[in-house]
Amino acid sequence: MFKASGLYWVFQLLGWGAFGIILMIIIYTSETEGLDTENILYVSTMVILFIVMSHLLRTIFIKFNWLNLKFLPLLARVMPTCILISYLFLLSITLFEFMMLGEMDDSIEFLDFSIKAVVYSIFFMSWSTFYITYHLVNKSRVQELENLKLNASQTEIELKNLREQLNPHFLFNSLNSIRALIDLEPSTAKTSVTTLSNLLRNSLQMGKKSNVTLSEELDLCKRYLELEGIRFEERLRVIWNVNAPMDIVIPPFIIQTQVENAIKHGISKSIDGGDVFVGINYTQENLNIKVENTGRIKNGGRQGIGIENTKRRLFLHYKQNASFNLTEENDRVRAEININFSNT
Repeated sequence: MFKASGLYWVFQLLGWGAFGIILMIIIYTSETEGLDTENILYVSTMVILFIVMSHLLRTIFIKFNWLNLKFLPLLARVMPTCILISYLFLLSITLFEFMMLGEMDDSIEFLDFSIKAVVYSIFFMSWSTFYITYHLVNKSRVQELENLKLNASQTEIELKNLREQLNPHFLFNSLNSIRALIDLEPSTAKTSVTTLSNLLRNSLQMGKKSNVTLSEELDLCKRYLELEGIRFEERLRVIWNVNAPMDIVIPPFIIQTQVENAIKHGISKSIDGGDVFVGINYTQENLNIKVENTGRIKNGGRQGIGIENTKRRLFLHYKQNASFNLTEENDRVRAEININFSNT
């Protein structure tokens, strides 16, 4: 791929070269004698001078930082500069005629010379318009790419912080489960510690990833429910209904957090315990995740770390293509996540 300077010279040579060819065609069709050596030399010199003078314009733009000016200040500088460049161009052409062709029109008046300069300034104004437009479009594109990179970097940092926030929260809840067993069932508590260590190993590995497969997420959920099953025994009943490809990619802990909340805010609050239902369905590029539990929403809803964390991560990953809802009906609480993959 060409660098910016290389691309600039390609456009310079092709643009002014095409202008020279058009000029030669006009001379060839209008002159009775056709296109002679003198005309070819004259047009070639004009093309070279156009390249040199337009490059001088570019040098002025860059040296004095005009490309960063607003429209009116830029226009106030470019127009008179193009006229001055046109005078310089005409003086160079006149000098060429005298040195190479031995011709000099002594009858040239300043008014006629100035009119020609204004006419030629139109060419340089047109060139300046193309160059400045290209520069602004390219600058805008580069700025947009930089903004995208910055936003992506900031999003990744925030997602990393959110994932790291879940691990202490998850560990705290798990240790609470084991603490409840220590006095009542010490041997069971020991088994729970082993289960917890394996669970934490998996969760730490998943916490380093931006995305995990549905299979990995469900495996973590099952290990967590195994740990809670040791604590609650018959009080915890789990129902699974999974109808989705296991290789679907989702954010880590997105289901496990809802399962954890279902037990913490639902099952553990009831003497008789209850059931946790995990339903996952995938249809027409839409993933629907439901985690239901026996219980009720209290104190205005579960607006703790887990829920707020889930909402924020869903937004960062999918913007408006994902939603989270927490509802209660008939003494059952449902956390529902919908992810539309068609626009992601």
